[in-house]
Amino acid sequence: MAQIHGTIQSLKSLKSELQSKGVNRFSSVREINSFLSNFNREVKTVLDDEAEQLEKEYYEASERLEVNKKRYSERFELESIRIANRISDLKAKVQGKQLDKMNYLSRILFWIKLQLVKQKLKYLIKNESQIIDSAVKEISKQIEEDENFIHEYNSSRKELIKSRSETKISRLKFTRSVIEGASNLISGAIGESLVVKEIKKLSDDYVLINDFNLKFFRPVYYKKQNQRIYSIQVDHLLISKAGIFIIETKNWSKSSIDSLSLRSPIEQIRRSSFALFIYISNNLKLKDHHWGEQQVPIRNLIVMINNKPKGKFKHVSIKLLSELNTYLEYFEPVLTDSQVSRIASKLI
Repeated sequence: MAQIHGTIQSLKSLKSELQSKGVNRFSSVREINSFLSNFNREVKTVLDDEAEQLEKEYYEASERLEVNKKRYSERFELESIRIANRISDLKAKVQGKQLDKMNYLSRILFWIKLQLVKQKLKYLIKNESQIIDSAVKEISKQIEEDENFIHEYNSSRKELIKSRSETKISRLKFTRSVIEGASNLISGAIGESLVVKEIKKLSDDYVLINDFNLKFFRPVYYKKQNQRIYSIQVDHLLISKAGIFIIETKNWSKSSIDSLSLRSPIEQIRRSSFALFIYISNNLKLKDHHWGEQQVPIRNLIVMINNKPKGKFKHVSIKLLSELNTYLEYFEPVLTDSQVSRIASKLI
């Protein structure tokens, strides 16, 4: 299997785009495609899970309601008895003492205590219902909540499930809209992933660098376009015994290939090829051959996933994905294993 280094650029860009919108659940294009394929199933799962949770809560509320009704009845009765006994005790205190048997000071003290007792008695008689209600307030509140929930469940179960599922389903819909907005990046990531998968089938003396970047401290002058090149970036750089292949991947439809509005990748790959040639010439000296210093062949290749334009182009080969490995293995080896290793180490 070919040696693979680095992550494809379109996948990096795709992850960055999704994460900037708060979508962090995907780690591969396969997971994204699976999400899109199973979107309706995920929505149904959310609804089913909510329905199951709601049914569980319904049975718990029903059981709790029966327990609380019994607790309410018992507590109400006990509190009613307690208040009635307290009232009876206070009435007895009011009527129990004989004033004529007391001295003056005792009468004054008793009178004061009697007024306090009468006030307590009056308060209890007046507020008996409120005191009892207060004692069972929390139980009564729980009963009311459970009764309301059970009524809502029985009368509008579907609406309740829909309402509870709304946040999660909205999140799924938002995720789908973000993915649909990144369709070009996804298409690119799919294309580049397919190229990597195909190249993996080659032997281990092939070294693939995904998202190859090269920056120049001193810019390279590109006379053909009268511009200075400060950096290059290519989808894939493949190093083999036959030399180096600069590979750009395009997952374009036939209409996109025919469109005049899309920029041709031909000039881009020629520009990268020229800059890489200059870099290798200045930084890599292959002196293993007894005839002298060898030149490293650099070939430019555009891989089209499903469709490719008609005609041929100067200095650039265009192949379908299905033609890729046959094309790569066509060339005779001109480099040794050690030379391939040296070049790869320099460029990785």
